[in-house]
Amino acid sequence: MFLLPLTGGLIGKLDRSDSWFGDYRAIACGAQKVMENGRLYDMGLHCKGFDKTAVYVYLPVVAEATAEIVERVGQQGLLFLHIVLYGLSLCVLLGGVYLPTFNRLSLMQKIPFAAFLTGSAISWGNVAVVCHALILLTALSAKRFPWLFVGAVVLCGIIKPVFLTYLIVLLLLDIPVWKRVSWFSAGAIAGVAPTLWFAAQDTALSQQWEATLSYFVYELTPGDSFYGWLDLIGISADNPFAALGWALYAGLMTLSGISLAEGLKLDARSRIWLGLSLGVLLIPRLMSQDFFLIGVGLVIIALNTHTLESANRSVRFIADRGQTVLTTICVFALIGGAVDLGDYTTRIATLALSLYVLALGGLTFTQRYGDILGCLFPLKTNLLKAPQ
Repeated sequence: MFLLPLTGGLIGKLDRSDSWFGDYRAIACGAQKVMENGRLYDMGLHCKGFDKTAVYVYLPVVAEATAEIVERVGQQGLLFLHIVLYGLSLCVLLGGVYLPTFNRLSLMQKIPFAAFLTGSAISWGNVAVVCHALILLTALSAKRFPWLFVGAVVLCGIIKPVFLTYLIVLLLLDIPVWKRVSWFSAGAIAGVAPTLWFAAQDTALSQQWEATLSYFVYELTPGDSFYGWLDLIGISADNPFAALGWALYAGLMTLSGISLAEGLKLDARSRIWLGLSLGVLLIPRLMSQDFFLIGVGLVIIALNTHTLESANRSVRFIADRGQTVLTTICVFALIGGAVDLGDYTTRIATLALSLYVLALGGLTFTQRYGDILGCLFPLKTNLLKAPQ
């Protein structure tokens, strides 16, 4: 039942050639424009040999790097490489999430979150799928090789800066706080620098890029998370107040994640999965291809919060029946998609998931703040406890 949006969507697109690999066509056409010195940011982007092309929205460096590959292997070679890499990425994501080997959770505990995956998540051929897979692979060894994970996030951040939200994984690792902050800061600075540098040039090309990106992000498809929530109440995300609101939301989610990781004494693998799920929820413009990693970390929370206590019956129910709460949210998203209300119900569902994290993160901190602070700052805590 939960796989119906994905399988039904794919079947419905089998006879529609314009629904397949649209993002690939945009990048391949962008590479062609670079080789021809043509206009890269064009709402009517078209290249010879492509029936229909989506609009190119990435930084010029992505098209330039792709052009280097095309010059060596040609467009057919690029298509072959893309199909192979895309197929492997899907195997990594689906296998990593749904096989119990990687997270010790049963299929039935995780399958409800498949309700968020639509046919477009696979058929559009978005480069985001490759990035999510790369981030997952490197995240699983982030405690031993944080530099590898940071490198993967920075690389994907150059393509789409929103992937920098995955750096929250570093803040949840069970390593000294100074190392967490250092790796996080290094990744954030390195990841955002290329985009800021290009935008700061204020050239005709950068202005065209900003205009194209703003149209798609803020007007046409604000997505199913923070920007989508604002859109539901008629507020555009294209203003400083929206950015400030997202920063506040991201900060609270990060603090909740740290409280849950330390207060529930999660092991290293569970912390990584929690960070990945929160990284997805923190993406301000969630699209269909961004939902692969959303569920595992939330299930881990649900399985570990039953030890929390509260006099409030509603909070008590959320802590005790976490999987029931999560499955209900997924069913809500599933039904909404079935009756063609997915543009509204998916956004409400992601908001509910975020509120779930914030509620349990706050509850965990209020009950176990001593343990949490002791884990984060062991030396300082021990000194405070020392006899006078």
